[in-house]
Amino acid sequence: MIRLVTRKEMVTSKRIVGSELAKLQKAFFDNDMLDYYKVDNEEQLYLTQFDCIHNEVFEYPVFDKVLSLYHHEIETFTPILAKKLRDLLENIHVQNLLLISHLRLNLLENRKVRNSRLANSYQKLETMVQNKSYYEVIAFDLESLPDIIEIVFWITRCDPSAAEYILFFDTDERVQFFICKYGNVHLTEFKQENLSAKKLTALGWHILNGQETDNF
Repeated sequence: MIRLVTRKEMVTSKRIVGSELAKLQKAFFDNDMLDYYKVDNEEQLYLTQFDCIHNEVFEYPVFDKVLSLYHHEIETFTPILAKKLRDLLENIHVQNLLLISHLRLNLLENRKVRNSRLANSYQKLETMVQNKSYYEVIAFDLESLPDIIEIVFWITRCDPSAAEYILFFDTDERVQFFICKYGNVHLTEFKQENLSAKKLTALGWHILNGQETDNF
């Protein structure tokens, strides 16, 4: 099941999500870039990307890990990744997720690209949101995870101009992750660590330390 939610509605009701977006937006805000936009009197175009920058930032324990499947066949990667992520999420009783970019950006900005994998992902996303542009949040259950993972992976891997971070949060705000262009999962747990190294290994994941390399 897919449900479309506004960013404002989501961060108003999700305290940790709003805090995490605020941290990222504070880190990404660039006064030199703002001055560049001001030259053409377009500073508001830049500022509207930072819709959560003034949200309150809360203090809570975080537990970060980078996970890999060590799966090297790109053609079969996304369904396997979706299955493994579903196993992981069900292990900690997650059933519903939110998809949101770190800045308020049009997730369909480059939907007319020619790369077949990327074009297919943008077409699926356009159909999903029923619009040719989309700046907001997608809420979904685990049945929709394979489609969402396929879309996000190919956009992240093939479109360097897409949002640097397309983030997944569970609706209970216990866990957040994003998929990097190498196919690794950057996982953060909030407040309490439920996914120990032992548990992740049992679920078929490898915990990476040090520099990442391309799986494909």
